[in-house]
Amino acid sequence: MGSVHIRQRADQQMSSAKGALRRMTLRNLAGLARYLSLRTRYKGLHCGLFYIDRGAAFHVGRAASVHIGHNVRIMRDFTGHFEGSAWIGDGVFFNRGCHLVAQQSVRIGDNCLFGEMVSIHDDDHVTGRGTEPIATRGLRTAPVIIGNNVWVGAKASILAGVEIGDNTVIGAGAIVTRNIPPFVVAAGVPARVVREL
Repeated sequence: MGSVHIRQRADQQMSSAKGALRRMTLRNLAGLARYLSLRTRYKGLHCGLFYIDRGAAFHVGRAASVHIGHNVRIMRDFTGHFEGSAWIGDGVFFNRGCHLVAQQSVRIGDNCLFGEMVSIHDDDHVTGRGTEPIATRGLRTAPVIIGNNVWVGAKASILAGVEIGDNTVIGAGAIVTRNIPPFVVAAGVPARVVREL
């Protein structure tokens, strides 16, 4: 009976391995190559195995600390600029054209979804009445915290100093300038709670 059980288990493992090989498409292999390139290029990047599509651009500064969880999917034309601390949880999905800037600190929980061209910035230019060029005035930063299981619609912007609670939906095109509680839908410019979930 023991040898039959061992043979069945071996057959299951062989079947699982064959299935994994069938799923290893050229697209997946190219994504794996991009992933390995990032891992070897940036020492401040600590991550599980994640998928990164073509056209995605990363900059990880020398002092940056970037954690990317397991089963994260980063689609094409993503731009990530990391000078400070960034934490991206497990199962996060960034659709095409998303932009993420972490000058100070951005934290994203598990299982979040970001629609096309979502922008997340923990920085802002210093403005005022002076005549010097805005680009030379420096940056003002404040942490961004996004909870677990948050869905952010296409072309929404999340600005510095904002905290979004767990299980919240941010409508497409919204500009989030202040904290949003958990279990709500928020939409508009600036984003306001429109209903509870």
